[in-house]
Amino acid sequence: MQVWERSVAGRHHRVEAEGSVRRHLRWYVDGELVTEKRSAEDAVEIDSGDDHPDLGAVKVKFSALGAPRRATVHDDLAGALVGVGGTDLVPEAGSAAAQHEERLLAHPNRYAAQKAGIAIAIIAVPVLLGLLSRFLPDIDVPWPDLPSIPWPDIDLPSIPWPDIDLPIPHFDVEVPGWVRQVLDVLGYVWPVALAFLLARGEVNRRRKRDEQAREEQERD
Repeated sequence: MQVWERSVAGRHHRVEAEGSVRRHLRWYVDGELVTEKRSAEDAVEIDSGDDHPDLGAVKVKFSALGAPRRATVHDDLAGALVGVGGTDLVPEAGSAAAQHEERLLAHPNRYAAQKAGIAIAIIAVPVLLGLLSRFLPDIDVPWPDLPSIPWPDIDLPSIPWPDIDLPIPHFDVEVPGWVRQVLDVLGYVWPVALAFLLARGEVNRRRKRDEQAREEQERD
């Protein structure tokens, strides 16, 4: 079971996630169970409901393989859905989420490079498949001679669609060759750059949360 905890605005929040595929999520505030939810999604939003409208919502994130990543308290459900702002809870020491954060903060450049590498792989696979599709027709593959299936010959009536001649505007715009080349390159570069920036932003987010948690402990 994965646990996140932290005091936010004078109230102690605790989020528990149990299970691997379809996870059971529970949200406690000051020791009281606010709500619970079951979901198999990677990002799960939990609304506090009408009984606790002042608590807002919690967003819990998992990796694509189902590993726990972080839990964030938001002022309202809209903030949780968008994923902007909020206060990250602290994972339990020694848990899977805490170990992930330790590796992330210890090697931030490696983490960003791994995310960029995944983006490169996502781009490269369709390109390689496209190249293979160009050469595969020239390869003589001994396919088995399968019997033909006698499908029934069904004569469907034609539908008399009205013949409407709509005026379609025609724009004759000549795009310079160098612009097309730049756009082609950007189509491959921007997903990698975006993945790298998001990874760096995740590292900065965890560092900021740790600094805030230390300041809260010093005040307490």
